[in-house]
Amino acid sequence: MTDRFEFKVVVAGAFAAGKTTLISAVADGKLVGTEAPTSGDEAEVKETTTVGMEYGTLAALGDGVHVDLNVYGVPGQSRFSFMWDIVGVGMDGLVLLVDATRPETWEETAGVAAHFRRSSPSPTVVAVNRAREEPARIIEQVKAAIPIEGADYLLCDPTDPISAKNTLIELLFLVLDALPDDDEGLAPDEDIVESARLGSRDERESVPIPTGGSSLVTESER
Repeated sequence: MTDRFEFKVVVAGAFAAGKTTLISAVADGKLVGTEAPTSGDEAEVKETTTVGMEYGTLAALGDGVHVDLNVYGVPGQSRFSFMWDIVGVGMDGLVLLVDATRPETWEETAGVAAHFRRSSPSPTVVAVNRAREEPARIIEQVKAAIPIEGADYLLCDPTDPISAKNTLIELLFLVLDALPDDDEGLAPDEDIVESARLGSRDERESVPIPTGGSSLVTESER
């Protein structure tokens, strides 16, 4: 019998931080998304933007254990903040993407994080994108500009499936550490999670769209 675990992850951040790219890089199968053409000043940055939500999955497989990370992306613009509230319901962890080349967006990004954490102070990974020069210094600057208690700060290249995947695995470790003592027996062994870092996309399998929230489901119940 295979024990199956599900955790809901939200990927958030400012407009054009790399959210869609990250989810596309890790998705098992086709990304479900709601992209629309941009206009005005936004069109000078990128051609399309998320106007609803995006969805993809990442599976970590081990001996007798299957962990599904159900990954939801949200728009970065505050005019879509109602989607933050909808998608954030039942989330187990937050990935906050930060564009190192656009420090003018960091205050806005801090506001996005505060919005989510007011309703759900979930484990958080702050993933810094495009930190090509002096990454250690940039990480410290991001920590100062976007201080989040208990968060992990790391470099992430959303265009690289391995980097994107490892960002989510780091978040999974935080989610497991945050589980109440009564739930520890329902959590996958961390050695299994660690082994997921080395798996290739071809080794993962697609899963059905879940309802969200952490759960344990045995294969016999499906």
